[in-house]
Amino acid sequence: MRKSFLSATLLVALRLAASAPGSYGQAAPKLGENPFLRDVFTADPAPLVYKDKVYLYVGHDEAKEGQMFNMNDWRCYSSSDLKNWTAHGPIMNVRDFKWATKDAWASQVVARNGKFYFYAAVQEGAPANAKAIGVAVSDSPTGPFVDARGSALVSDKSTPGPNGWDDIDPTVFVDDDGTAWLAWGNPNCYLAKLKPNMTELDGPIQRIEVPNYTEGPWLHKRGSTYYLTYAAFAHQGMSEKLCYATAPSVTGPWTYQGILTDQAKNSYTIHPGIIEFKKQWYLFYHNATLTLPTGESGALGRRSVCAEYLYYNPDGTIQPITHTVAGLSAPPRKGDNPAPPRHPPATPAAATPLSASPGVTITQNTQPRPSQWPGTPVFSTMPNPANLALDNLSFNHNKGVTSFGQTFEVKADCRLTRLDLFGGDGFGTDAKQPVALALYDLGPANGLAADAAAYSVGTNLLGATNSQNFNYTPQAAGILQFDFAAANQVMLKVGHRYALELQGAAKSAPLFWRVSRQDTYGGGSAYQDRQPVQLNNKRGYDFALAVYGVALTN
Repeated sequence: MRKSFLSATLLVALRLAASAPGSYGQAAPKLGENPFLRDVFTADPAPLVYKDKVYLYVGHDEAKEGQMFNMNDWRCYSSSDLKNWTAHGPIMNVRDFKWATKDAWASQVVARNGKFYFYAAVQEGAPANAKAIGVAVSDSPTGPFVDARGSALVSDKSTPGPNGWDDIDPTVFVDDDGTAWLAWGNPNCYLAKLKPNMTELDGPIQRIEVPNYTEGPWLHKRGSTYYLTYAAFAHQGMSEKLCYATAPSVTGPWTYQGILTDQAKNSYTIHPGIIEFKKQWYLFYHNATLTLPTGESGALGRRSVCAEYLYYNPDGTIQPITHTVAGLSAPPRKGDNPAPPRHPPATPAAATPLSASPGVTITQNTQPRPSQWPGTPVFSTMPNPANLALDNLSFNHNKGVTSFGQTFEVKADCRLTRLDLFGGDGFGTDAKQPVALALYDLGPANGLAADAAAYSVGTNLLGATNSQNFNYTPQAAGILQFDFAAANQVMLKVGHRYALELQGAAKSAPLFWRVSRQDTYGGGSAYQDRQPVQLNNKRGYDFALAVYGVALTN
């Protein structure tokens, strides 16, 4: 009785909040207009279809001026028509996980075994002091939820690396055969099978390699096609957009399908939730456009949940989605419209040969996340590019640049046969976003310091025949390989310093070259517009580069 009364009271409050003046949209917004939850700030929506209702789980944003995020509990709302929503109040507090200290971040609930399992990202206490994923359980979709383990399901020791925030944004997908999968992560997308009890991992943690991935994965299936939708581009220095990929299996191979929807208004983050309900598909996300009746307005840590209709093309790809104020207050279309143009076109996830000058073969993504360079290079700027080159740079860096260069020396005269770069992601090349490869001899190394404040160039050693205006389609970060075996090969001289450059249009981002966070190579340095790369007002970095050649004999 008490719970029923509370829900009814909150429903009245929610409707009153929706009609309050000063909110985004009309003074008295229609039911279903975005953002459609208006009683508090909400974020990271995770919808669950159960019986004849949708249950929507959200984080509760409470950040004040000057705060990034202040999230202490998770909330649940339910609806049978996606317009009238009942608020069920907080369903769990972050400190209900006794081993957690703060940060009630993204969550999701799935129904299994007659119970409801709640997966959430939190901050684990000492000694880990890092992000982790907990799991709680309830007999009801509206809680109360209690910790199902008494410890983290996934902790920082599960995914060792340089970042303490790897383990966030869990999503759980139960396949048709009953197998449950957990995906999560920032800046890596992790995947693991769950045991039937839903509270333990069942086997090793894998990685899903897709372009531009940042965080917020969401798995769903339509027919025989698996979909991975995720927040993208934050690690490339931009506000997040939603991208997606498709696969014949939850374990891949994944084919990148491009951008699903643009960045959310007033918010650099975005988080997807996708469901089918009563034969219609929907996308849930958040922006930061709401003003509460109290006068508090949306901001970085004060986001609000929105929804749009989602439609598929005949080939199974998803039609791009535009954010609207109308949201679900407008009726859905009758059926899917013909496929509109997509950007970029679908490309295979496997290694892809690119067009190049005669005699030069370019292959992208030959080795995602390389822990070492393939074969035996003449030299490399770092031994373990995946662990040392953690940052992405493209021509949108700072106010925009037109070249990135890495200077280097060779220890013996040789013929250049191949260049390997660790890079990828981005929007791909086109007429407005070209990329060229150039190589310059800067002269005797003793006349130019390895970390000189600038360098100037002469003739491009690749020449008119071999100059590399090359085509690139977005791929997960890996090795881009330029093979000169059948071309007029450049002779590299011992005692000279060289500069390898990627050249492009300022403010564009066709692809990203990975750069270290420290000085990893003593024979050269990383440059932007032929001046040292500046990160956090400091210099002394290197791009991930390996040079291959054949030694010259007398």
